[in-house]
Amino acid sequence: MKSFWPLCNNSESQKIGRGKTNSISNKLIDKEYEVVKCKNCQFYYVTPKISFNDEQWAELYNSEYFNNQSDLLIKKRAHELTKRLNKASSFISSSKKLKMLDIGAGEGNVLIEGLKRDWDVTGIDIVDNRLTLAKDPKISFMKARFLEQDFSEDTFDIIYLDSVLEHVLYPKEYLLKARKLLKKGGIIYIGVPNEDCLFNDIRKIIFYFIGRKKISTKIKPFDSPYHVVGFNINSLKFMFNKTNLHIKYLRNFGRKFDFLNSSPTNKAFWISLIFLLPIEFIGKWIGRDIYFEVYLTKE
Repeated sequence: MKSFWPLCNNSESQKIGRGKTNSISNKLIDKEYEVVKCKNCQFYYVTPKISFNDEQWAELYNSEYFNNQSDLLIKKRAHELTKRLNKASSFISSSKKLKMLDIGAGEGNVLIEGLKRDWDVTGIDIVDNRLTLAKDPKISFMKARFLEQDFSEDTFDIIYLDSVLEHVLYPKEYLLKARKLLKKGGIIYIGVPNEDCLFNDIRKIIFYFIGRKKISTKIKPFDSPYHVVGFNINSLKFMFNKTNLHIKYLRNFGRKFDFLNSSPTNKAFWISLIFLLPIEFIGKWIGRDIYFEVYLTKE
């Protein structure tokens, strides 16, 4: 299949399936899209290229996208964020006040945590309707596309991209630009789902038996969480090599307590606890858990 390929110059891809849609995306889609996997770099993407404008993206990423998290899950993820920033800053030897850029700032949680550490913090996102938390005047926020926004080179000690690269059409270009903005000895943090995790393989088997075998169990470009590209360990390392970024630390892990986001009175809670949690533990054991976090530097 010859198509749009955003990570490498290979035009040969394997068809994975159609992306699941919802009531919002159905109003925006005007053509047939397929989820495919590059036969060279193993990168997952959508063809033809998605051409939504900023207003359409904003309609997908409305405030409800973030407003369905329980208090327990919010606390757990706040703890994870603290550990990530601790680890990122531990790699940096500078004694000066750190500067951090959060790409895809969302509600502003990362910016607030950086401000608590007395860092200079800057956030950027294509929409600002979710920025309900980071209202401190010390926080610099830009409503803009990262690739189109001007920044001075060698500016930031930490560049944070958690759950971002799977939402953009050109992730390699994001990293190339981030590399230019990073100070020598600085850290780029990225977090992305592992599309070749065991959980997705189990979903594929289930989809086959319930008559949905033509639906992709990999990226979900037109249904929450709206991932338009996807990675496995090979495509990640391919991208890092192409952007001349070096891995300081890489971890494959799971979101094993996301079932806390549901009430025990909800069947989703028990499905997650009884079925999904064991799958994640097995995935961890065989090295195919659902998420990657990577700390990168330009040496």
